[in-house]
Amino acid sequence: MRKYFSIATLGSIILFIIMRWQGSTLKTTTSSRAIVDLEFADSALRLHELLIRWDITVVRINIWIDFLFIIAYTIFLSVAAEIFASKWPEKSLYSRMGYLFARLAFTAGIFDIAENLLMLQSVSGNYTGSSLQLTFYCASIKFILVALIFIYLIISLLLGFRRKL
Repeated sequence: MRKYFSIATLGSIILFIIMRWQGSTLKTTTSSRAIVDLEFADSALRLHELLIRWDITVVRINIWIDFLFIIAYTIFLSVAAEIFASKWPEKSLYSRMGYLFARLAFTAGIFDIAENLLMLQSVSGNYTGSSLQLTFYCASIKFILVALIFIYLIISLLLGFRRKL
């Protein structure tokens, strides 16, 4: 399991850096968060505002790289949560939460895949108000799940040092 953790950690870091570098031109005065602004573009007006300032090829490539990043970060979060869960006493709240978060990492990945597919449709001009809202909700749920998993990992790490897990 630790081998998967190491590979997923390294892969996540490398892909994150590649995505930031490759998508650096997406940061503009109207999009300070680059591709994240597209994830949360919940109206046709906001989508148009972003796309008129961006190179669509750069956007598409960034989204396709993100598919690889999804695999890496999903495995990283899942394995990390399982590692921490296994360090807690069996059937304890922290252990059960860790195993739950390990599964929820895959749920976050599924929402991210849906979000990416919707964004690819949007940048191709195939969108509706509903599809933009759906993209927004997929991104929101993904970020909430990932944040909850990171909070669990940080708390487990801090409490683990105190307990010497």
